[in-house]
Amino acid sequence: MAADDSGCPVAPKAEEEMGADVSSRSVATGYVRTLLDAVQDSAYAPRRVGSAAVLAEAGFAANLPDTPRLPHDVVSAIWLAALRLTGDAQLGLHVGEQVRPGSFDALGQLLMTCATLGEAAEQADRFAALVGGGGRFAARKEADAGIRLLYLPFDPDWPCRRQRVEAVLTATLTFTRWLSGTTIVPRAVRFRHDAPDSLAEHRRIFGMTPDFNAEDDSLLLGPDTLGLPVRQANPGLKAVLSGYVQAELARLNDDDPLRGRLADSLRAALAAGQSPGIEAAAETLGLTPRTLQRRLAERDTSFQAEASTLRCALAKDLLRGDPSLSIAGIAARLGFADVANFHRAFKSWTGATPSQWRDAEREQP
Repeated sequence: MAADDSGCPVAPKAEEEMGADVSSRSVATGYVRTLLDAVQDSAYAPRRVGSAAVLAEAGFAANLPDTPRLPHDVVSAIWLAALRLTGDAQLGLHVGEQVRPGSFDALGQLLMTCATLGEAAEQADRFAALVGGGGRFAARKEADAGIRLLYLPFDPDWPCRRQRVEAVLTATLTFTRWLSGTTIVPRAVRFRHDAPDSLAEHRRIFGMTPDFNAEDDSLLLGPDTLGLPVRQANPGLKAVLSGYVQAELARLNDDDPLRGRLADSLRAALAAGQSPGIEAAAETLGLTPRTLQRRLAERDTSFQAEASTLRCALAKDLLRGDPSLSIAGIAARLGFADVANFHRAFKSWTGATPSQWRDAEREQP
């Protein structure tokens, strides 16, 4: 289950890519409220600070705006202010501990109705962009070891990167425990950043000692974890909520026609056997390349990010499709100069090579 202030060899479906547009622009206000709850309610933080003080430090009014979503730059300012005022080096862990269904708005309610954690994981991957988009999740089977859930941040220079990555993985574990009523202990936890001075809070929350300076940010869960039942499963309510959440995601994406027009332009270029380039795309949209980049930057995204999102979606569709289509053939259809470049790009998007992703997809029931 992905949470973010706000992919993948096993779970994500095509709708996941549709959500990337929303996630790069804004963050669900419910998740930001969870951050503010953590700074004033955590029993483990060195200092408790009121939410009004954090918002004032960040340069805002005493209360969050009455809006369902907040821009990414606003959320980053709130994270920085919370870190300064609390002095809590483990703030991300404490935010992740606070998550509840309301942290994820309607998506949280939907996850509560799923039959198993595996089903909830599929829904979370499908609609994760409704929470936000500092990155994407990927799920990878690890032979007999279980399922590795990788978190792949989009921005290497994310403000408070360590705290926010730790919040995402902690939130994922916290919510799976809450949904199942089971104290799940991961087989392994990995972080790319350096280890903090104290690991006491990491051990308390995860039930084991994470690895740091690792190759990825991930949780490794046992092979039976995704089969655990959700305590409040409700198939009838799930059908209702799924329709609502899907409509909400479509509505949010419809709010930005520029991305839709750009995606259409990129698809047309790939269909014509051309590598997607900003000059040709801008000309199709009636813009200069500089104007297109500026308008995308206003949405906290870029031409490269949009092209990568589309290529990732198309790559997955091709890998799921005709099994006789070679990896080299897929790379050529997506405008890559060679297979090696396609391998590197696909692994950066999903955490797996194209062959690994295809094999894992075939193993799905």
